[in-house]
Amino acid sequence: MKRKPIVLISLLLILTATDALPAKDPVVAVKASKIITISAKPITDGIILIEEGKIKQIGRDIAIPEQATLIDASNKTVMPGLVCAGPVAVTKGDQNEQSSEITSAFRIAEAIDLDSKLMQHIRQNGVTTFHVAPGDRNLIGGIGTVLKPTAKSVGEMTLKKDSALWITLGSASTSGNRPPRSSPPQNFYYRRPTTRMAVAWMVRKSFFDAKQYAKTKQKPSDPDMDILTAALKGDIPVFMLASITTDIRMALDIAAEYDLNITLLQCSEGYKLASTLADSQIPVILGPDAFSRRSYYSNEEINWNNAGILSKAGVKVALASYSLNNQTDMLTLSTFALRHGLDRDQALRAITLTPAEILGVADRVGSLKAGKDADLLVLSGDPLAATTRIDRVLINGKTVYQAD
Repeated sequence: MKRKPIVLISLLLILTATDALPAKDPVVAVKASKIITISAKPITDGIILIEEGKIKQIGRDIAIPEQATLIDASNKTVMPGLVCAGPVAVTKGDQNEQSSEITSAFRIAEAIDLDSKLMQHIRQNGVTTFHVAPGDRNLIGGIGTVLKPTAKSVGEMTLKKDSALWITLGSASTSGNRPPRSSPPQNFYYRRPTTRMAVAWMVRKSFFDAKQYAKTKQKPSDPDMDILTAALKGDIPVFMLASITTDIRMALDIAAEYDLNITLLQCSEGYKLASTLADSQIPVILGPDAFSRRSYYSNEEINWNNAGILSKAGVKVALASYSLNNQTDMLTLSTFALRHGLDRDQALRAITLTPAEILGVADRVGSLKAGKDADLLVLSGDPLAATTRIDRVLINGKTVYQAD
C-alpha cells in the first residue's frame, strides 16, 4: 500500500515525458504518372514515400501505409525541386559593404530578410534550394550561403552556411569608382579598382598576401586573410563573376596561379572558350543575361546556344535566374536552352542536380533518391513544355505552395 504513490508519480512522469516529445510528421505518399528522378531513369506510374522530411522509398508497386497522407498526382509529372546557384537577393538593405574594396570575411547570411516577399515568389517558381551572395560592387565581396525558402528562421533554412567566396571581375566592380587625381576625394566612390588591370592586380595581391600571412601565422589573426587562406587551401570554393573572354581568361589565369577551386558565373562569352573551360574542369553558371540581346556588362557577344556549346564540350553547366523576381523563371530558361541546342537531359540537370553539385549540397537535394530531402514539384505536364504549370511544391515533405 505504501508504494502506490510512487507508482502513480512514476506513471505521471512517463506521461509528461511522452507529451513533451515532438509529434512526428505524417507519412506522405506521392502517386505520380511520371517521376523524373534526374539521377536515374524516369519511373512510370510510380510512388514516392516520404517520412520525416526524407524520401524513404521511390519506385513502382510500393505499399502505401494506411495512415499516410496521399498526394494523388496520377495524371501529373513529379520532379526534384529546382536549385538556383545564382545569387538571389533576399536580404535587408545593401548587399555590398562599400567602405572597402576587399571584404572577404563578410557573410551575407547576417543580412537575410525572413519577411522578404521574394520568398513566396521563389516557392511559386519551384525553387526549393537557392544561393544568396554578396553584391557585385566590391572586388571580393564576401561569403555566400545556401538556403531553402521555408522562411521560419535562418538556422532552419540554412543548407550550407559558408558556400563560396564571391569575386567580381570585369566592369561591375569598377563601375562608379573614380581616381582622385589632383582634387581630394569627394566620396567613397573615389576608390580602386578603376581598370581591368587594377582588378587583376588587386585579386592577385589579395591571394599573395594571404599566402604570406599563412606562412608567418600572424597574430592577432585577420578575418579577411583567414577566409582567403581557406580559399587557397580549397576549404572554401571561389565563385568568380566573369562575362567576356578577357575576364574569363583572367579568372583562369588567377585560378591556375593560386590553384583555386573556382566556378564561373555569368560567362556570356563562355562558348568562345568552351574547350579551355572543359580542360580546366571549371563549372559555369549561366544567368538570364546569357540568353538576352541586352548587353548588361561589357558589350558581350551573345550566343543563344551558349549552354549547349559548353555542355557538348564537357563543361558542367548550371542555369540560374538571379533575382527570381523580374527575371525569367528557371523552367523557362531550361526550355529556352533546350530549344537552342542544349541536350534535354542536361537541360533538366542544369536546374537541379548540377547546381546542387556546384554548391556542394548534392547529397541532400537535386535529384529524387531514397535518403535525400523530400523537395519536389508536381507539374501539370512535361517540365520543358511551354504550357506546363507548377501545381504543388514540397520542401522537406511539406507542401509550401499549391496552385489555385
